[in-house]
Amino acid sequence: MRASFLLDENIAAPLADKLATAGNGVERVVDVNELGEGVDDEAIRRYAVENDRIIVTSDDGFVRMPVDSHSGVFYVPDQSLATQELYHIIQRVIEAFPDREAMETVTYITTDWL
Repeated sequence: MRASFLLDENIAAPLADKLATAGNGVERVVDVNELGEGVDDEAIRRYAVENDRIIVTSDDGFVRMPVDSHSGVFYVPDQSLATQELYHIIQRVIEAFPDREAMETVTYITTDWL
């Protein structure tokens, strides 16, 4: 399965390149004209829904949002994960599901997936 992601500003930029090279659609909050650095979570949520993107974030505010209010969240609680490790975990998650509908609305991106 390929996926489309929106990386929050708290996610390291090199992850975007790795995910894109693997064939996924990737945008970074800081690179999107309508969003940018310091934008509030509601604007990110709205943009992700309108563009059918999974938010990748370390911000637990997205986890607390009602599950039917966004198009999916990959929550990274451990900000110390190296980019390569984070990439491998996300690839495992993508491979584990046949399509987006089979995925949890909020998926915890942890080393448990490795």
